[in-house]
Order: sequence, then C-alpha cells, then structure tokens
Amino acid sequence: MTMESLDMFEPVSGLEDLVQILETLFADDRVSVRLEMQMERGEAVTELVLAQFNGRLDLCDIVMSELEEEVALEFLFQEMSGPEEAEEPSVVTMPIDPQDTEVDLHEQKVTLESGLFTLTLTRLPKDLA
Repeated sequence: MTMESLDMFEPVSGLEDLVQILETLFADDRVSVRLEMQMERGEAVTELVLAQFNGRLDLCDIVMSELEEEVALEFLFQEMSGPEEAEEPSVVTMPIDPQDTEVDLHEQKVTLESGLFTLTLTRLPKDLA
C-alpha cells in the first residue's frame, strides 16, 4: 500500500470507515500491536502498556452498548509467539469515544487515540513475519 492509496480512505467519517480501513490496510500482514493507557495521579502521568505482541489482524469490530452507542473497538489477532501461530486468537478491546478519537494513518503504522487509550498497529517487515 502506498501513500497515494491511503488518500482513498480520506476522510474517515466514523468508526465503520475506520474498521474497513484497518482490515484493508493490514489484510494478510503481520503487525506489532501495542495498547497503552495514561493514568493520571495528581500531576503525575504514567503510561501503562496493557498489551504488546505480534500477530495477524483477523477481525476488527465495533462494540455497541445496550443503548446502541459505540463504546469500543474490538480486535482479534492470531498471535505469533514463536515458529507456530497460537491456537487461540488474542482479543484486544479499546474503549472509544466516537466524538474524541484521533487516527494517524501511515503506510506502515496506524495510531488510534481515544480518551486515555492509545493503540498502535505497525506492519512488520516480511522477513520478521
């Protein structure tokens, strides 16, 4: 995927668009996954790593509340922990505020920020995949 082909995704007008973009961008590729959360205590801000692994994106979906509000994005990854794929997929759920979500799209990396959470997906080179 080239930067020119990323232009076809502009503008991102909602979470459904974002889900399609992520599934298209990372189809059949191995990615590095990192989910972080910022914790504030007084004036001190601590960044916590909630999940970090390499895997293949199998599915991305929107989680809806009982009131039919978009509350999270859920990702299913086939995790790579060694020479063979893990049998059970890894699930990463990122709380989302649809009104306060920033997406940074690059050829090799996508960063999602919403509230206190940041999810970074980085395409791994083919020789590491």
